[in-house]
Amino acid sequence: MMRLRVLAVVLLASALGVLQSPALPQGTAFRLVNPGYLTVGTYGTVLPVIIISPGDTMGGQEGALFNAFVRDHSLKLKLYQTTFSSMILAVEQGKIDAGTYVFYTQERAKHVYYTYPFFVSRAVIYTLKSFPYTGPESMNGQKVGTVVGFVWAAPLQAWSPSGAALFPDQTTVGQALLNGQIQGYVNGNMVIHAPPLSDSPNVVAHPLHPGDFTIPESMLSNNAYNIVGCANRGLAAALDRELATMHSTGEWRKALAANGLEDVPLKTPGQICSGG
Repeated sequence: MMRLRVLAVVLLASALGVLQSPALPQGTAFRLVNPGYLTVGTYGTVLPVIIISPGDTMGGQEGALFNAFVRDHSLKLKLYQTTFSSMILAVEQGKIDAGTYVFYTQERAKHVYYTYPFFVSRAVIYTLKSFPYTGPESMNGQKVGTVVGFVWAAPLQAWSPSGAALFPDQTTVGQALLNGQIQGYVNGNMVIHAPPLSDSPNVVAHPLHPGDFTIPESMLSNNAYNIVGCANRGLAAALDRELATMHSTGEWRKALAANGLEDVPLKTPGQICSGG
């Protein structure tokens, strides 16, 4: 009889879009935009971190986490596919439950709440092999691009307002490099494994150093996080517990090795946004 009562309570909470997470202290819940579904924002396939397939299927490192989470919480995964900047705004406005693969900045932290980091990315500048890159000085008079809203956008604009080129997504900026519209492309070191750069043998990655293109040292080694709304910290805690469990079982290390990614300690950054 007691088990039937517990099941009834869980089903009622699910129907209302509020779930008690086993990851959280008693009485702490997380809210869902769509009852029974975890709605996750993405901005395209970014190998090997995010792989989007038909039917709201997510693979890659992010898929390893979110698929385990919905499995363990008896949910289904629902993807919200958009641009990077629009994804962050959708999280802030409560239109989706979580956003994927975001770096930390204090300005962003005013608007969204960060989970544990799940791997570390190294910043590089991509050029064609035919371009004689020797450092930032070799880019004087040239165009260097990245994606709107990425952490490197503001430093690039400070380096050269006329030389910084901002694009809506990674596919567009990658194609611009291949087409010769820009001569350099600043992003993480894993992007070379994803189209369109992965389709070309003529692209090379150059490591960046503190001060290159006015980029500070703190932006050269970036922990990758997922984000939730400021008022839905219970979901962040539940995702953190899922990741910690996968660490303890070795499941996470196995996924990192399969994707060629580098682990990072489970520690949240400075949280600034308000909400409970």
